[in-house]
Amino acid sequence: MKKLILSFITLLLIISTASAATTTLKLPDIEGSSIKIETSTYDPAPAEPGKYLDLYVTIKNNGGRSAKNIAVIAENRYPFKVVDSIDNEIKELVNGREKLIRYKIYVSDDVLSGNYNLPIKVCSDEDCNYSLKESNIEIVVNAGSTPIMEIGLDDYNLITPGSLNEIIITSVNKGKQGIQFLTIDLKNTDEYTVISTPRKYMGELLTDDFERETYTIYVSEEIKNSKSIELDLSVEYSDMNYKKYNENEKLTLNVYTQKDAQKIGLAQKSNGALYSVLFLVISFFTYRHYRRKKKRNAKWIY
Repeated sequence: MKKLILSFITLLLIISTASAATTTLKLPDIEGSSIKIETSTYDPAPAEPGKYLDLYVTIKNNGGRSAKNIAVIAENRYPFKVVDSIDNEIKELVNGREKLIRYKIYVSDDVLSGNYNLPIKVCSDEDCNYSLKESNIEIVVNAGSTPIMEIGLDDYNLITPGSLNEIIITSVNKGKQGIQFLTIDLKNTDEYTVISTPRKYMGELLTDDFERETYTIYVSEEIKNSKSIELDLSVEYSDMNYKKYNENEKLTLNVYTQKDAQKIGLAQKSNGALYSVLFLVISFFTYRHYRRKKKRNAKWIY
């Protein structure tokens, strides 16, 4: 009898457990609803490597019906790791209502300054076996370093007074964070005139990256002696936190007269004088030959 009672109690426990499991398993119901991520903010802004940030996401139901049994998941993606989430499981969100969700996120300590995306998904459960909607939230990370820009000249051909020349200006980002909106303006001076577009936009330049731009300039013919002239540049850019930088740069350009260039072997000496002498010698012998032939012909006639 005792065995029968124990078996009956065990059966009741099994049925009760199965019933409880069945009642907690709820399918998402979003038909007729329209879930949208309305706003997102984070603190501190910008984020910093090796530290935590609080991300606040507001979602809203813009549909005609309630949305039920959904989870709003922030995914791990470098440089971010989600360590906690508050109120991200939503049993019901009535149409026209909003819900604020907070996430605690760790920022990797080896990340460079820049803009990074964190995926946010509206899912059917915490495991996100089925994604109903996806969006990316952009988070700015500041590694705390100042951009380091280096401006220089590529190798160029011989430049002489009164000549048209192409020069290549190189921009190198040697800092630990990227820069954006890079613009270089080559200004005219008394010693040269910029023939090509003087102001050129290079855009984004990541760390340890470079860009080249070609300019055409006319060097003044008024330069009488070999000398070094300065190229006058205005450099503008912003870091990844939109802090603006304006710098004036001077680049040195060597200008040689034709005579000096020949002396130091940068230009071949002109053979114009030699050609002139050869022309005179050939002309002289041609004339003598012609005169002698004319005299012989005259003797034959007589």
